[in-house]
Amino acid sequence: MHVAFRKIMLINPPADLRLWEPHSENLGLGYLAAVLRQLGYQVTILDASLFRLGVSATLKCVRDQKPDLVGFRLLQVNMPYVIDLVERLRRGGYTGHITAGGPVATLMESDILGLVPGLDSLMVGEGEETLPELLEALNSYGSLRPSGDFLTKILGLHYRDGDTVRANGPRPLIEDLDALPFPARDTLPHILRWGRLPMAISSRGCDGHCIFCCPAAMNAKSPGPKWRPRSAGNVVDEIEELQRRYKVSHLDFLDDNFFGRGEVGVRRAWDFIEELRRRDLRIKFSIECRVDNVEEDLFKALRDVGCVEVRMGIESGVQRILDRYGKGTTVEQNRQALLKLKEWGLPAKIGYIPFDPTLSFNELMQNGEFLRSVGNPEAFNYSKIEAGVGTPLERLFEKEGRLTKPKPWMCDYKFDEPAVGFTWKAVQGYVMVKRTALQLADGCKVGLADLQALLRGERIR
Repeated sequence: MHVAFRKIMLINPPADLRLWEPHSENLGLGYLAAVLRQLGYQVTILDASLFRLGVSATLKCVRDQKPDLVGFRLLQVNMPYVIDLVERLRRGGYTGHITAGGPVATLMESDILGLVPGLDSLMVGEGEETLPELLEALNSYGSLRPSGDFLTKILGLHYRDGDTVRANGPRPLIEDLDALPFPARDTLPHILRWGRLPMAISSRGCDGHCIFCCPAAMNAKSPGPKWRPRSAGNVVDEIEELQRRYKVSHLDFLDDNFFGRGEVGVRRAWDFIEELRRRDLRIKFSIECRVDNVEEDLFKALRDVGCVEVRMGIESGVQRILDRYGKGTTVEQNRQALLKLKEWGLPAKIGYIPFDPTLSFNELMQNGEFLRSVGNPEAFNYSKIEAGVGTPLERLFEKEGRLTKPKPWMCDYKFDEPAVGFTWKAVQGYVMVKRTALQLADGCKVGLADLQALLRGERIR
C-alpha cells in the first residue's frame, strides 16, 4: 500500500474552563500519536487548551502544518470551539480529512455529524485501532473521502458517504492494554517546567453503575469488560521510562478506578506493590478509587511504596441521593473510608455533589454536617449534579420532566426547592471567584516559569 496521506494533527481544542485552569497532558491523544508513529505516520499533537491558544492561533497551526488528516477531541466545554474551527477550516479551503473522537463523540454519535457539517467522520469508543484502520482505508482508496465499501468494515466509525451518514457496528473495548505503546509525551517538558504532575493510566474503565458517570456511559456502548488493567510489570516499566527520560519523581494515576472490583483488581494492586519493591523504585503517586475498595493491609502497603493521595467519589452525605445515583455505597461506608485513610496517614481528596434538583433544604444541611463529621476534607470536585449528555442521568431527568438543553450537547435543570437553588447560586459565585483567583495565580506561575526558561536559552513552544 502506498501511503500518500501520512501527516496527522491531533488537536485538543480550546475550552472556556481550561484556558487558565491547571491541567496536565492529554494522554488520550498521546496514545493515538504513539500508535500512529509506530506505523510510520508523522504526528503532531496540538494541545490548544494546555497552551491557552484561541481559535485563530489554532487555525494558524493547522494551516502552517498542512496535515492530511486532523483529529479533534470532543468535550462539552470545547464543542463551540470545534464547530467554529471546522467551519473556518473548510471556509478557508482546507481539503483534508477531518475526524473527531472523545466523550461527546461517543455519547452523541452521528448527531455530531449533523452539528458539524465539515466533519468527514467520527470515532465512537476507543480510537487506537479505529484511527489506524481509517488511515489505511484512506491510503488504500487513494482519496481522503472514500466512497462505496472502503469504510464499511471499520468498527466504531461513523462517516459521510455522499449525502448519507453511515454508522458501522461498535468496536469492542481493548482488553490487552499491554499491547499498546506508552503514550507520546510531547507536552511533558512543559508540564514539568510549570510544576504540574505528569499522569499515567494503569487501567481503563470502572465496574461501578453510577448513573451520572460519562466514562461508564461511554464504555456501555462497546462490548467487552468494563474494567481492564495493564499488568503491574507494564505499568512499572512506564514509570522507569518516565524516571529515566524526564526525572519524574511524582505522578498522578488517572484511572477511573485503580482497583476495579473483585479479586483481579486487588491482585493487580499487590503485584504493583511487589514490582515497585523488587525494582527498588522510589516514586510518589496518587490514585482514584471507590470507598468500598478501601482495605487496611492493601492501603498501608500502597502508602509504604509511595502513595501520597487517594481520591474518592463520595458524592453525598444523604443516603437517598447515593441510592438515586446508583453508587452502591452507604453514607457510613463513606465516613469510615475517610476516617480510616486519615488514621493510616493517607491524605484523601473527595468528589462531592451536594446539590441535586430533588434535594430538600434539610438534606442539604445533612451534606454539610457529613463534611464536618469527617473533618472537611479537600474536594477535587464540588458542584451540583451534572447530567452529561448520553448518560442514564440525562434519561432520568428527561423522564422526570426536568431536563432542559441550552445546546444539544448540554443538559440543565431547575431545583425543586427555591432555597436549595438560591444556595447553589451563592456557592457557585464563591467557587467562581476562587477559581478565577487560582487561575490568575497559575497564569503568573506559568509565565514566570516560561520567562526563566527563555532566559536560560530554552525553547518553550
